[in-house]
Amino acid sequence: MKIVLGICTYRRPDELKKLLDALPNLHDIEDKHTLEVVVADNDAASEGVEVCNKLPSTYPFNVIAFSQKSSGISAVRNAVVQKALSLAPDVVAFLDDDEWPEPQWLAELLRVQEQYDADLVGGPTRPEFPDHADPGLLDNPYYGADLNLPDGSACQLQAGGNFLIKANVLQHYAPEPFHEAFSTSGSEDLAFFTLLNADGHRMYWAAKAAVHEPVPDSRLAPDWLRQRVINIHNSRVRVMQLLQPGVVPSVVRSLKTCALGCMTVLLSLVGALIPSQRHKAQLLRWKFIGKLTAHSGKITQRGETY
Repeated sequence: MKIVLGICTYRRPDELKKLLDALPNLHDIEDKHTLEVVVADNDAASEGVEVCNKLPSTYPFNVIAFSQKSSGISAVRNAVVQKALSLAPDVVAFLDDDEWPEPQWLAELLRVQEQYDADLVGGPTRPEFPDHADPGLLDNPYYGADLNLPDGSACQLQAGGNFLIKANVLQHYAPEPFHEAFSTSGSEDLAFFTLLNADGHRMYWAAKAAVHEPVPDSRLAPDWLRQRVINIHNSRVRVMQLLQPGVVPSVVRSLKTCALGCMTVLLSLVGALIPSQRHKAQLLRWKFIGKLTAHSGKITQRGETY
């Protein structure tokens, strides 16, 4: 089987190097499969391309690195897709530039794909907190990306930092499977997966195909978490607005957001009396704000590198 691994990078040369250094440790790849790596650098300084150019001649995989001038996560993801498909792979895998995989990562994605003849397979992205992080953040679902499903579960994937897709499925949506409307807000991956799910493509979960993602100090601040929660739920509403237009779906979404607003008020009152519920109430308020702003036509921004 020929596999192409796609990586989008933006101003993270050290993290990209750590990822590339981890790939030779993958289990059961060189003996059974052909792996090529495509790296698209979305920064004019092209530090990511330079990292790839400095790989030793003994590096076991062919790495194709190039600069993608159009800014935004959708544009660079689409550039990776086009380059990856030009290499005629059987499957295409994706990792984010600040992640590093466990040695069994790719073998587990391939195992689940073969076992279930899956069109797409995803795995968990686990956050790695610094020692001084608030213990209350360690179980926060807005860090990392993990569906917490049993291995082999059918699902709809949510995040694009750790997944594998059949090349012929990806080709059907090329050359631009990731919608430009989410280029600066994120959730271009959720929009893509939601569309594939609606089209009947089979997605499965590989619980052992884990990758890790560091949590820098900048992401420990309440302001960062607030913006992340608001942005995620603003984008989720916008995904459904794009894929399910019309009066009836819009009314249903609005009613659900109103119900969420009522729950938010109730939990906020509980949180005022019970300190242990305050953080949960805060997250719910941010979630409500994100959805409400989307209904009002506002597009929130990620405000950070991707």
